[in-house]
Amino acid sequence: MNKIQVRNARANNLKHVSVDLPLQKLVAVVGKSGSGKSSFVYDILFRASQGIPVKAEVSKLPKVFILPQTAKVLKNKSFCETNFERLKKILSEIKSGELLIVDEPCAGMSKADRLIVLKLLHNAVKKGISIIVVEHSKDIIAGADYIIEFGPQSGSNGGEVIFQGSRDKFKKAKTPTSTYVFSDKASNVEYDRDPNKKALCMKGKQLTIKWITKNNLKDVSVSFPLCGLVCIAGRIGAGKTTLLSVIFSSLFKGKNAWKIRAGVKVKSIDGKANVRRSYFVDQSSLSSISTSTPATYLGILDSIRDVYSKLPESKKYKLTKSDFLVNKQINKATKDKINKVLFSGKSIYNVLEMTIDDVAKLFNAIPLVKRKLGFLQEVGLGYLALSQKSNTLSGGEAQRVRLAKILSKKLGDRCLYILDTPSRGLHLSDLPVLMTVLQKIIDKNNTVVIAENKEEIIVNCDYVIEL
Repeated sequence: MNKIQVRNARANNLKHVSVDLPLQKLVAVVGKSGSGKSSFVYDILFRASQGIPVKAEVSKLPKVFILPQTAKVLKNKSFCETNFERLKKILSEIKSGELLIVDEPCAGMSKADRLIVLKLLHNAVKKGISIIVVEHSKDIIAGADYIIEFGPQSGSNGGEVIFQGSRDKFKKAKTPTSTYVFSDKASNVEYDRDPNKKALCMKGKQLTIKWITKNNLKDVSVSFPLCGLVCIAGRIGAGKTTLLSVIFSSLFKGKNAWKIRAGVKVKSIDGKANVRRSYFVDQSSLSSISTSTPATYLGILDSIRDVYSKLPESKKYKLTKSDFLVNKQINKATKDKINKVLFSGKSIYNVLEMTIDDVAKLFNAIPLVKRKLGFLQEVGLGYLALSQKSNTLSGGEAQRVRLAKILSKKLGDRCLYILDTPSRGLHLSDLPVLMTVLQKIIDKNNTVVIAENKEEIIVNCDYVIEL
């Protein structure tokens, strides 16, 4: 059997990984977010295919095409529809003997649509095309010919191959992912929640929007309880994303609200007075700036710079807060002065190389810094280095940073938060983190509305609308 050979891969957190990937097969690369999947697929395989030097020895690599997830969507199309159209297009263009790498082709899809994607991928393999998917979907993983699982954990505790082999061997392996994939349980996401909350939610106030007309929604009416978790499910093109946008725009009370509501027709909105504000949680890139990190995204570095600028040594060397901008071009003399300013024996450059967990211990006595770091710890990202660039994060890590951002904001009450496919990029083991964050929002007397088709999420929702 022809195979791609990778030896001694060590990009990011990869620990001298060596694997063989069979060609003309459907290969699923799986594991927890931050375990090394993206580093292996993008920083090793794809970069090597482009002739870019990589930290590995790669041989027998065919011509490679890549289909990453995109934040840009086609006009009047959802994220899910856009990715499906892109997949069909590239599969019609790729030739026998070539390799396609796809990132989560089934993100946001219903089971029926996932099975259609699986059939498309298998048909491509029959034509002599090699497929590698980075995937969390049970259906795709269970239908793959060959599986490679990274782990055992994330970050510095990951980066190892804990399984590689056929589907039959994977089923018997009892790894974190195989146990999940071949379990019959759809409700095996455990998180902290008062069992009485759902009953209270159903007895509360409701929001009703009648006769919605936008895109493919024609005279549709919806009603759902407030102060709970509401899920909108359905197949590709059913109107889930459109309905989310209608709910948001109908309740939006900010500046230029009339512009946001342009093109939306509804007969009436009952219960609008029960919602103070509506928020659409952005799913776009964390930052377009190459130097951005989760720490800058949450304002953590700004608070740390403030601490250093107020130390006696800073006053001695006449250093201001702006001097501690670590990405700023400075002369050697100034850098030497900055290195002499220590907090608990650490310079700001030392701090940047530490993990979020270690930085939290260091700044334990500084409430503001500790609080901001705590949000990243709460979503399970304590293993990240404070200086890790946002553009090097996996999809699941980026999604958890967005959740940390929600937590970092002062949560008011009677607000409605809207998220489109919040499980995107998340392994089963990450789902309790997602559910816990959403529950914290709800517990402040708020409502969360999501478009989601992952069964493990749906069974834990208070109310489900299927389009």
